[in-house]
Amino acid sequence: MGYWWNLITDAVSQGFTLTDTTQLANQVAQDFGSSLSFQENRDIGVLYGYAKRMDNAAVAFQQAPEGSLITQDIIALAPYARDVAERNSYPLYHVKFYYTYLDANGVEQTGIRTSVMPMTLGSDISGVLDEIQDDASAFALKYGHQLISAVPFKIVAV
Repeated sequence: MGYWWNLITDAVSQGFTLTDTTQLANQVAQDFGSSLSFQENRDIGVLYGYAKRMDNAAVAFQQAPEGSLITQDIIALAPYARDVAERNSYPLYHVKFYYTYLDANGVEQTGIRTSVMPMTLGSDISGVLDEIQDDASAFALKYGHQLISAVPFKIVAV
């Protein structure tokens, strides 16, 4: 089902319903001379649920005031996350952020980067923002970029 993950997350971010997403996946399969089984359609529904919850958590994170506490509603759970016992004994978070910089030729570029935060996120949003700025600055230094901005948009528990 990994093949469908990008299609599903894109569909969710564009506001597609589960029905729309399933129809889209079936159309893609048909375009390639195949069809999806009942189980594959069901699995698309499961992944859609993960993607929708991840999207909702990202929106909650982006709308949270800078000094607010980190709560479970702003942390997304990835479908590839470790089991609960592992996550509880060694929490691991991926914070996705937009990394905007000037490259060696002075051209502005934007990409998505991931900052890995083991054990803790800190107690509030400000701490996460500070960590992302530090990571983005280190990344810029390592690759000779001039950092313009680093804007976090999603926290994922893995």
